Formats: sequence, C-alpha cells, structure tokens
Amino acid sequence: MTERAQVILVWWALLFLVVFAVAWCLLLKMMPPPPATLTASEIAAFYANNGLSIRLGAVIASWTSAFMVPLSVVVAVQMSRLEKGVPVWSITQFAGGILMSIFLVLPPLFWGIAAFTPSRPPDVTALMHETSLLTLVTTDQFFIFQMVPIAYVSLTHKPRPDSAFPRWLGYFTIWAALMFEVGAVAFIPRTGPFSWNGLFVFWCPLVIFFVWIAVVSTCLLRAIKLQRRPGSLEASPDAVTVG
Repeated sequence: MTERAQVILVWWALLFLVVFAVAWCLLLKMMPPPPATLTASEIAAFYANNGLSIRLGAVIASWTSAFMVPLSVVVAVQMSRLEKGVPVWSITQFAGGILMSIFLVLPPLFWGIAAFTPSRPPDVTALMHETSLLTLVTTDQFFIFQMVPIAYVSLTHKPRPDSAFPRWLGYFTIWAALMFEVGAVAFIPRTGPFSWNGLFVFWCPLVIFFVWIAVVSTCLLRAIKLQRRPGSLEASPDAVTVG
C-alpha cells in the first residue's frame, strides 16, 4: 500500500469522524443523551418533536459512522511493518476496529427507527431509544481488541524514528482501554456518574475516544511522512512492505 493511499485513508476516517460528530450533536440531539429517567411518554414526545432532525441525522450518521474501518486498515499496515512472520497482532487490531465500527453504526440506525413512526405506542419508541443508547455506551470495552495489539506493538518493538507506534503511545492506549471498560456498568444505574449520560460512562470515554483517535492519526501521518525518506524500512520510497 502506497504512502499516498494510507494518507488518504487516514484523512477519510477523520473527515467522516467530524461529520458524524456534527450529525450526532446538532441533528440527532444526543449530545448529551437524554436522561435515563425519562418516561416512555416523554421519550416518545422527544422523538415526535425532533423527528425530522433525528431522521436526517440518522441518514448522515449512517453514511459516516464506519470511520474506524479506513483508520484500522492503515494501523494494520503500519503494525505489520514491525512484526515478523504472520502479523497476528495486526490482524487482531484490524478485526477489533471492524468490530467497533459495528457498534458505532447501529445507534444512529436505531435512533432513526425510533423517529420513523411517531404514531407507534410510546413503549416501542422507548425500547428503541434505550437499545440505541445502551448499544453505544455499553460496548466501549470491545475496543480492547484494537487497543491491546497497538499497546503490545508499541511497548515491545524496537524503537524506530519512522515507526507509528512510539512507546508512550502504548502506555496511553492502555490507559484509554481501561477507561473504556466502565461502559458496561450503564446497565445498572439510571442516574449518577455511571448512568448512560454520566461522567465515567459517557463523558470520560467520549473525550478519551476523540483524543485517542487524534493521537493515533497524528502518529500515523508523521510515520508515513518519515517513511518516504532514505533509510526507512521500506524497500522503495513509494511502497510499504506488509508481512
């Protein structure tokens, strides 16, 4: 895979991430999520009053919510440069990125379904609403299948100036992964810091997620730029050797 292709994929992921975030905040109106204490009638009224905006947001978010796929491809390519033999950690990281994309794709679909038919019984709309938000916040722990391989490669490979995985990235990734693990607790409380809109379940993972994406993307772009220089691991200035 050429460096140009990798750069395009990284910026593709970042562009889709920004569009997804805008749709999530301004159209889907889930930033922050409505309290988990709302009654079925209140939830139904929320979707009825914001139906067009939520459906439009679902359209845009559905187009852009799989932004982890192109980023995971580039991470896998860069990791495979550093592995010997079969790049098992690269493969695991890629599978983890694809898995996480599923849980980012599903919530906008569920929000769109909840707003699609305002005349349905409120309990049905409330079920779709709860399904979407719990799918979003309780599946953060699946990031470990992407983060553990990145941390392992960062902490164990021989440091190189043109590597996308400096040692500090490994420690940062471990910390981020541990912070994400709290998400599943949202099944228990409806209020407080561990509810689906609470500090430890929603806000901390959300901020850390965006920061982690920005850090990883910066490391990738920096490494790809350095790999064009003479003396890098690649055999030619235009290609990346995989495997």
